[in-house]
Amino acid sequence: MPDSAQNNDSDCTDKASAKVVISTRELESSEVRSRWIDTLDSTYCELDVDWPDISDSFGAELSVRPFVDVTVSVVRADPHTVIRTPNMISSDPNDDYLLCLITSGTAVIGQHSRSAKLESGAFGILDSSAPFIVDAQTEFEQIVVRAPRAVFAPHLPLEAVAEITGEGFSGRSGISRYVSRLFVDMATDDSLLSPNSSASVAACAMDLLVSAISERTTPFNTTKRVHNKDFRVIQQAMQRHMTDPDYSISDLAAELGMSVRYIHKLFSATGTTPRTRLNQQRLERARKLLLSTDATISTISVRVGFRDVSHFSRAFRRRFGTSPLHFRMQQLGTSTSSDNR
Repeated sequence: MPDSAQNNDSDCTDKASAKVVISTRELESSEVRSRWIDTLDSTYCELDVDWPDISDSFGAELSVRPFVDVTVSVVRADPHTVIRTPNMISSDPNDDYLLCLITSGTAVIGQHSRSAKLESGAFGILDSSAPFIVDAQTEFEQIVVRAPRAVFAPHLPLEAVAEITGEGFSGRSGISRYVSRLFVDMATDDSLLSPNSSASVAACAMDLLVSAISERTTPFNTTKRVHNKDFRVIQQAMQRHMTDPDYSISDLAAELGMSVRYIHKLFSATGTTPRTRLNQQRLERARKLLLSTDATISTISVRVGFRDVSHFSRAFRRRFGTSPLHFRMQQLGTSTSSDNR
């Protein structure tokens, strides 16, 4: 496999910087494969891995760089296949989008009976709420962008994204070329960025990606445009009331003059429910507060609408694969203390 990047042992700060999550060079051969699966699960979503020959050695490295709402990671690895099955979706109802961009080698992605061979900067989008496959039959390097559904929803009907999952976008021409180059820069540039700068860069990248998707999708009729507008209004209202654990979907409907049935219908079209989306928004907000403030875990749990810190910690672990305290320690290099609990 290609040479891996040097491991970064320095403490992370609240500025966006790449952090090596795993390098199999540092592991005993007996634990390489299991640790690789665990790392993919905690970084993206629950996944299974298949190797061409289980007797062969396997080398891989994964580093992650946060950009507030999205994360950009670099994967360098020997050939293997990554699979997400219906059973995995049942046990891990993650619904983020994953953009896979191949910078060296080749890989085939597949979802919803669509597939594409990616190479030389080409990318494709996968929906983690549906089964998919990424089959890398050569040594490869890829950039993976993980973005919550809420990042797309204000700008593009999620039905439009559903039209292109599993398809390939060339990184050589048109607006897709700008998308590819920007994500490569985000993944590989060593500049330290403040949270505000990171958010601005991520917003620019997502705007470009939305434009690239829009060029490939069917124009939406008046009804769908109205539904999309209403969906944005609903999400904005949910954000405003995020801190209130007693705020219900009935309260939301009454405030906006919509029926509960209509709200559920809009969310059903995106493959989720209002309650699930609200919990995701709360946990995403909690993640940002853990990185950008010194507030205690208990204080953050209240600020994002959880009644008790134990419930918050369990929900956070299910979403991000680690506890709020350990997440803060890993990302910011802080020490364990009673003030953080």
